[in-house]
Amino acid sequence: MDNQLPYKEQQDCILYGIARITSIDPQELTPELQLIGDNMVMAFCLNLWMFNRGLK
Repeated sequence: MDNQLPYKEQQDCILYGIARITSIDPQELTPELQLIGDNMVMAFCLNLWMFNRGLK
């Protein structure tokens, strides 16, 4: 990416995506959306970990 978002905005975007996916009825959740949601949770945690380690 040429222009990365600031840390707070990155986390807000990831959390918004997670909230949108988790609001879907679990019976209607496709495996692809479940995988995207799982990956977003992992991205959020990695982003937080990198920030706490001073890598951002």
